[in-house]
Amino acid sequence: MNLSIVAPSGSLFNGEVNSVKLPSPLGPFQVCSNHTPILSSLTAGQITYTTGPTTASILVKSGFTSVADNQVIVVCEPVK
Repeated sequence: MNLSIVAPSGSLFNGEVNSVKLPSPLGPFQVCSNHTPILSSLTAGQITYTTGPTTASILVKSGFTSVADNQVIVVCEPVK
């Protein structure tokens, strides 16, 4: 699935991932391939994504995400 993470300063990540874990008001949730479509706000926390054997993360203050058709789009305010 494709993950795009965008901040006011520009693109933070764009590429294929196995999964992504996102912080939300109801607690963190994980998105894998063929996930049900969802639109959610994001809270302060860590976005963690895996690409093959590699795991990376970005700390965010807030944002929102859209998940549909194996495309995850995150618009966020990263922690500096």
